[in-house]
Parts: sequence; C-alpha cells; structure tokens
Amino acid sequence: MLSYMTGKYSNKKYSFFAVIFTAAGLLSLLLPLPLGARILLTVIYFVGLGATVGWKSLPQETALWRTLLGTLLHLSLTMVLGSLVYLLHDLSASSVFLVILVAPALTTLLTGRRRTEGLTIALAGEKPTEKKAKQRRWSKVMLTVIGALVAVALLALVAYGFGLLSGVATDLSIRSPWDNVPRLFFIVVFMIASGSFALSFGRFSGAPTLPLVMGLSALATTVAISVYSIGFGFDPFIHQATELHIFSFGEMLPKPPYYLGQYALVTMLARMVGGQVVNIDRWLVPFAFALSFPLAYWSLRRSFNWSSHTAAGATLGLLLLPLAPFVLTTPQGLADVFALLTVLTCLPMAVSKSVPNRYPAVLAAATAVIHPLAGVPLFLFVATLSYLDVSDGLLRRLPKLRWTIFIKLVLLTAVSLPLLFLLNSALSGTDVTLDREMLSAPAAIIEVLKAPDLVTRRFSAALDFVYGWRTSRTTALGLAGLTGLILLWLAGRRTDSRRKRETAIAFTAGAIAFLINFVLLRLWVQFPFLISYERTSYADRLADLTLIVLTPMLLYALGRLIIRIRRHGFPTMALGLTLLLAATVTANVYLAYPRRDRYEDSRGWSTSGADVQAVQSIDERADGADYVVLSDQSVSAAAIRELGFKRYFDSKDPNVSDQIFFYPIPTGGPLYQIFLKANMDFGRRATVLQALNLTGTDTAFYVVDHYWWQAQQIILNAQREADSWWTEDDRVWVFEYDRE
Repeated sequence: MLSYMTGKYSNKKYSFFAVIFTAAGLLSLLLPLPLGARILLTVIYFVGLGATVGWKSLPQETALWRTLLGTLLHLSLTMVLGSLVYLLHDLSASSVFLVILVAPALTTLLTGRRRTEGLTIALAGEKPTEKKAKQRRWSKVMLTVIGALVAVALLALVAYGFGLLSGVATDLSIRSPWDNVPRLFFIVVFMIASGSFALSFGRFSGAPTLPLVMGLSALATTVAISVYSIGFGFDPFIHQATELHIFSFGEMLPKPPYYLGQYALVTMLARMVGGQVVNIDRWLVPFAFALSFPLAYWSLRRSFNWSSHTAAGATLGLLLLPLAPFVLTTPQGLADVFALLTVLTCLPMAVSKSVPNRYPAVLAAATAVIHPLAGVPLFLFVATLSYLDVSDGLLRRLPKLRWTIFIKLVLLTAVSLPLLFLLNSALSGTDVTLDREMLSAPAAIIEVLKAPDLVTRRFSAALDFVYGWRTSRTTALGLAGLTGLILLWLAGRRTDSRRKRETAIAFTAGAIAFLINFVLLRLWVQFPFLISYERTSYADRLADLTLIVLTPMLLYALGRLIIRIRRHGFPTMALGLTLLLAATVTANVYLAYPRRDRYEDSRGWSTSGADVQAVQSIDERADGADYVVLSDQSVSAAAIRELGFKRYFDSKDPNVSDQIFFYPIPTGGPLYQIFLKANMDFGRRATVLQALNLTGTDTAFYVVDHYWWQAQQIILNAQREADSWWTEDDRVWVFEYDRE
C-alpha cells in the first residue's frame, strides 16, 4: 500500500488512504480485539496517516522521511486537538472517537499541496562542506559489508545490555539503580558508543547505523524502567494516577491549563489499545527521545548536504545532552523531547526550506499543550524563525523595519515566562512575587550564570572524569553550540547564503532569549508557595531548554569536526575523539540516575513492594472508614499508585483553606509538616493526633521505613505510643493511633 503511495499524487488517492487509515483507528477504539491487533491498528492509524500527509506535503522526500515527518505532524495535531477537547469537555470514548475522526481532516487543512518550485533540497544542491570521494565499486561494497557486520555485532551488544538490566530488577527500596546494575553494563555502553562513532569516522555506514544509535538511546534511557519494578521517582506516580482516573472517568477535576498534552496523548492511546495506561506512560518519553535520532540525521542531511556517515556521526551528539529529563515520563520530560523535535525540524526549514513552516509550528504547539514552560517561548522562537522566512519582501523594501520586528519578537520571547507566571498568578490566586532588588544586583546574576564549582578529586580516574564532565557539561555544550553558530554564519558568508547567516542569528537570539528567561525566573520571580528546595525548579528547567535550542548548532559543530578529521586524515585524532566521545556518553548515562559513590550519596529511596503492601493493609484495616496517614514520599507514591486520589478532607484549621489529601502530599502542605514533627518527636502520640485535629478523622496511621535515620528509636517509642502496630516484611512498620 505504501509503495502505491510513492506514485503520482492525486486527491482521490489521498482521500482513499485517509479514509482507510482513519477507519483503522476507529476500529481499534470500538472493537474488543486482542491487544496485539489493537496495537497494530493504532500504529496503522498514526503511521499510515503520517505517510499520507507526508506524501501530500513533502513530495520531494523519500517514503521513509515522508512517513516520519508526517507521523510527527499528525501525532502532534492529534495531541493538540485532544487537549482542547479534554479542556472543554472530557476524554471519554465518544470524545476520543471524535478526535480520531476529526484529526485527519484538520491535518489535511494544514497540508495543502506543496509547490516544488523554488525549494532548495540540500541533497541536490551545492556541497559547501565536503566532496564525495570517488571510490571503486568493490571498495564501497566492502565498506558496506564491514559496516553492516559491525552494526549487527553492536546491536547484539545492545540486546545483551537489556538482558543485564532485566536480570537485576527489584521491588526493594534502593537509592540508586547502580547498586544493582553490574559494572559490565558500562563496558557494554562504552563499546556500543565507540563502535558507533568509529563507523562514522571510517565511512563504513550511514543510515544503517540509525537503528544502532536508537538502540543505544533506548538502553541509556530505560535503566530505571528495567530496574525499578514498582516505579521510579515520585512525579510519575502522580501523573499515572491522573491518567488512570481520566481513562476511567473521562476527566480529572479541576483541570489546570497545563499537562493537557501528555494526559490527552496517553489517554487516547490507552483507549485505542484497550488499556495499558501505566505501560504507555512509562515508555512514552524514552521512545519519543529515540525518534529524535533519525529526525536529527534527516535534518542535518537536508540542511547541509552531508554524507550519510557524517550526519549519522553528528547525530550521536544528542547523547551528550543531559539525559535525566528523558529517563522517565513527566510533562516536563515529554515537553523537552518535543522541544528537541521542534528545533531539529526548524533547522532545515530555516537553512534550506526543506520543510514547510507549519511542521515546526505544530510541533511547538504540541509542546505548549504538554507544558507551557517549554512550549510558550519555543512557539515564539518558531514564530521568529518563520517571520524571517516569510519577510523577504520587507528585506528589500524596509530592511530596518524587518529587523525591528525581529528584535521585538526576540524580546517578547525573552520575557514570556515571567509574564506567563504573573498572568497565571492573577487568574488563579497562586502566590507569585517579584524580587526587584535581586535582579538589580550584578553579583547575583554572575552567581546564577557561573559554572558549578569543581568537586574535589577523589583519586578515582573514572569518577573524576565523570564528575569533571558533569561540572563542565553545560559550559562545554554551550561553547560547542556557540562554535556551531559561528561556523554556520561564516559558511553563510563564504557561500553568500543569506539563509545560513540569518539562521545563525535567529538561533543565537533564541538561545539568549531562553537564557534571559532562566535568569529572570531564578532571580526575579519568586514562588513562596513551594517548599524551599523546590523554588528554583522552574528556572533550572530553562537551562536544559537553552541547551536544547542550541542542539542543532552543537550537532553542526560536531559534524564539521568529523569532516575535518576525515578530510585531513588524522587517524590518531579520530581514534582519540572516538574514545573521548564514547567515554563522555557513558558518563552521561551514569549521571542520568541517582548515584552512590565517593562524590555523591543519594538520599532518595525508591518505592518498594513493602510500601505497597503497607498501603493495601492500611486500607483493608480501615474497612471503609475515614483515616489519615503520616508517611514519607515513597509510601505516599505507593498510595497514589494503589488508591489514586481516593479521599480528601476539608481542613478543620481556619488558617488552612485548601482540602487535605489523606496522605502527606504535597510536601509543602500542613499534613507533611505534621509528619516531619512526628519524626522529630519519635512518633509521640500528641503530635500524631494533630493530624486528626487537622482532618477531623478518628484514626491516623504513622508509617516508618527501615532505612530512616534513627528508625529504631522511632519504632521503639511509637510501639509504646500507638494503639496497635504491625510490620510488612520487617521493612515497613505501621502504627495506628485512634482518637480517645
């Protein structure tokens, strides 16, 4: 069927295929088919319609790239439409039916027949950075065969790496996955990374290495999924519970105007495959991040006319980015992935006009409905790039006006997030304040922008390298991106390419705008409603987003370095760079997860099977009666996982207006403060009963995990103070306090 679509385009063909693929999506939603059949129909709906959309709007591309880009466009538009439907109504089965039916029509409206005249397809144009060397046919065949064999061997190593991870899965409370994962895993990652870079430097393979690179990405970002049987982190439990609630009841009240994109996408996919909400959520971000590698490969080839092995080698630079946002599914992590996909699509739009402006615009809109913190400035950045593309007429007639409007768009981008937080504060009553004195202090700005201090050496070569890279990573990647910007601007001057020069200017302005947002949120905008150690979290996310905006330039700089080394025949330098980059990628994988080593000692414990058992036994013991629980975040996460948002209480404290959840969430709430005081008082009865007075209940449960500091003293004292108690596997102690 797809081969038939590679022929001459016609509206009849397009309509026929669109109807067929839409019907597949509706059948997956409506028919009680086996899971495998529903997954297949869901894939046919998104990928088939994506191929159809690409066939119509990207006639110059091959079927593979049409399908990839069209699928991203259709998926993003479906997410935006689903978010709007959820915000205005719900995501019941009938609402999802409507989205599946209408989304293809909206995608069609956005993908009018594209003219082929005047388009610059880089692969058919000039070659400013490298010339293909003439090789004999037998030499090409030998290189291809060798590259294929090496790639197959490395793919076998990827499979072996997944086997290592699956063999150490646990439901115990642990502080780091590296406590369980054998050191052999890092050797495997290093070998795969070095082999992938070697294939690029040796011209053995290009596009065929993409499955290998995607496998390495999946191996790097799914350690937590593989090791933590119950779940990793805290936020994913909250979002999964929300998605389960929406899947069961159609909506979750109240509906804040953020996170809608993730909730809509997960819920729609779950309805189409007949459930699997948690599994879809867990794998969503790692899978989406893996898609950035073929997109980056296509983007670099279309923008700069690079050979396949150069583009493939440069694509590996994505693994140099901080990987922590991509190892678990949260709205911020998913927004980061879509931001990365957006800027990778922006590059060929700006440099070679190989993709219509609507593609990055729709991806940016999808990012905005997932998380406005990433999406709003990103959408303005895309608008700025698109403005430069469509304002050629002003360049000839009113050049000053053209650049004046450009500067105003950049300034709007630079202050968009503070304005957004202030607007949200005015509408929702959230306590957001401004610290004008801090912003006027140059020393404070310098303190925010400076690199972290280098940690004292611990005389361990591997760890010294890892933490040295962590200390210098942001600076190094920023400088690499800046180098790419300069090289692109110089290439534009050398080849008299206005598009390259303006692309360099626009990406520079975009990075500066994101950096200004970071400084303003860190110094000027204050969030007193958050617990103290979380008040810089919003700003800190902007640092990663700034790097994401610079990522295309980082990849460009890496590609130019690969070309230069290969052209001048520096085998020693190629070997050294291969080993250095592979070691850096391995260090990045290690840094993406909690650690316990000579430099750091993670204090966060994962949710365990015993925590889950404690939650279940407490709920069974209560037998439907109201109760409140004092516990740490691990047990609270287990409660969210098992019970969802089961019970809230009206506060009996006149100074607390918000409702009280029956577990101590959020950490800035009054119930959590009582929990902390109960720990300091070693489970004293009078302290625990404060939770009863706050919520008006008659029973409180105090949960103590075995790994707490002074756990034994707390347990011994609580046994005397409580009315009754029991233990789960001698790892979790539960104490029951009844109102007298």
